[in-house]
Amino acid sequence: AMRARRFWKAGRRLRRFYCRRKEGSGLEGSISGRQAGAGGFCAASVPAVLTCAGLGWGWVLLGCAIAAGYYVLTQELANGAVYLPELTVCAFGNAAGRVVLAIGGVFTLLAAAQTARRAGIAFPDGTAWLAGGVIVLLGTLAGEKGAKQAAKVCGVLFLVLAGLYTIILLAAAKNVQLRWMAPWGGARQTLEVVPSLLALTCLRFLPGRTQRVKRGWLGLLAICPAVLAAVAVGCLSPRLTQQLTFPFYTVSQSLSVLGVMERLEPVVSAALLLGFFALESLLLEAGREQIVWAAPNLAEKRWARAALGVAVFGLSFVTDGIPAEAWALGAAVCWGIAPLLTQLIVAIK
Repeated sequence: AMRARRFWKAGRRLRRFYCRRKEGSGLEGSISGRQAGAGGFCAASVPAVLTCAGLGWGWVLLGCAIAAGYYVLTQELANGAVYLPELTVCAFGNAAGRVVLAIGGVFTLLAAAQTARRAGIAFPDGTAWLAGGVIVLLGTLAGEKGAKQAAKVCGVLFLVLAGLYTIILLAAAKNVQLRWMAPWGGARQTLEVVPSLLALTCLRFLPGRTQRVKRGWLGLLAICPAVLAAVAVGCLSPRLTQQLTFPFYTVSQSLSVLGVMERLEPVVSAALLLGFFALESLLLEAGREQIVWAAPNLAEKRWARAALGVAVFGLSFVTDGIPAEAWALGAAVCWGIAPLLTQLIVAIK
């Protein structure tokens, strides 16, 4: 019990150290559970469109349910505590906790680099090379304004994305063939879904988190990707869906709204780019927060955020060489097992 109290006090001292150097930066404002849920919805729209829409909807639904169940479990284990860096120091101690956070921060920044690399998918017909640099720049600038301000922006983006995807799905509904919507695929597809959605664990590394994400947002997480997958396969057929790199974009090429817009590809590209911005901002801020906790001296370096942005952009040119299995393993360890183990240890203590 004495050791647990010492670890907890050490974490509080480290947190106060960080907050003193961020005084006046806007990071001290709290992020509500609703804002975190909206930000998570925007960030999750990227794997929902790029990964889930090309898989069997039944296995997507199972994977999303597993991810949502994981978040419910970890929120209950935390017993109201939300901010993971402080819990990590409490669980593993000051030195070991910093090592865990450093490893998690490095992987999160690598994931941000890979996200920047994949952002070009939003523009299959051209200008793809610009997308990565743009979202890294926007994510870095959003971080300069503070996590609280970025969360407010994601609250607005949620309304925009919800509206855009609703329009696309309603326009696609008339082309759906029910015979193509029979369950297909295999259990391996679930393993593709879960790691990509574990990125939402990064919401709990953001400074200013004080409230849980309500279960209604987790319900959206469980259902919406499966709906996208069902509509995509209903419009294209399972055989064609498996052959395409970006099935949802192909679906949009044959859609129209009231005869006014003959093609909806620009709408899909815009929605996906907004989702990439939300995901990149989340990964950059969460990765930076973990690195700062691991190396508190960086908190007072004004150039640190810009340097991390440049590093992420540079790494985006080499992340294609990392196999998908390594990304899945890293996500499972850094965003799944480590946070769960952290909270189990704190709960036992």
